[in-house]
Amino acid sequence: MEHRHTVTPTEPAAPPRPGTAAPAAASTGGPAAVVVRTPAGALHLLAPGATPPPLPVFTVPLLCCTDPEQAPAVRAYDGPWNGPKTCRACLRVSRGDPAPQQAVLEELPGAEPIEPVERRIPALPREHRGRPLVWCDWQPQLVLSHYSTACENCEDPGPGLMASGRGSEPPGRYMAFRCPACQHMTVYEHRGSWDLDLIYENRAPGRRR
Repeated sequence: MEHRHTVTPTEPAAPPRPGTAAPAAASTGGPAAVVVRTPAGALHLLAPGATPPPLPVFTVPLLCCTDPEQAPAVRAYDGPWNGPKTCRACLRVSRGDPAPQQAVLEELPGAEPIEPVERRIPALPREHRGRPLVWCDWQPQLVLSHYSTACENCEDPGPGLMASGRGSEPPGRYMAFRCPACQHMTVYEHRGSWDLDLIYENRAPGRRR
C-alpha cells in the first residue's frame, strides 16, 4: 500500500508592528530596537535600556550616538516603519555589522605622509540666555539668486546646510548655517521678518587668503 505524506506550507513570519520597533537583525538574534523620531522626521534607534521621551529632548542615547551630549533631539514615534528615513549608523549597529574602515596615513615615495582631514561636526547650542533650544536636523541651504552660497571661511562654493530651532519660556526662533567642507557654523536669533542677530560662531580653520 502506498503511503502519502501531506506537507503543510510554512506561513511567513508576521511583519513587525509598525512604529514600535525596528526588525531585529538575523545575525544578532537580539530583540528589536525601539524607534524614535527627530523633529525633522529622521528615524533613529534607541540604545538598550533607554526610554523614548514624549517630547523632543537631547538626553537620549542612540545606537549611532551613545553620548547624549552629541545626539540629536528625539521623541517617541508610533508611525509606520520607514527604512529610507532611518539612520544608517543605527541600522549598522543593530545588525552587528562591522564599523567602516578608518582612513590611514599613506606613505608616498619622496613625499610627506598624507594625513586624512577629519573635522568634527560642531554641536548646536542647547540654550540662549537661559532659554532651552530644540533644533531640527540639518537640511540643504536654500539657494537664492541674489545670495552667494560660498562659505565665507573656506570659500567652498556650497550650498551649505541650515537648521531651524525653537526656544521656550519665552518663545523664540533661531537659524543656524554650517559649511560641510570646513564645518564653520554661525547661529542667529530670528528677530521678526528676516532680521537675524548673530549669537554664536564656530570659527573653523579655513583657507589662507
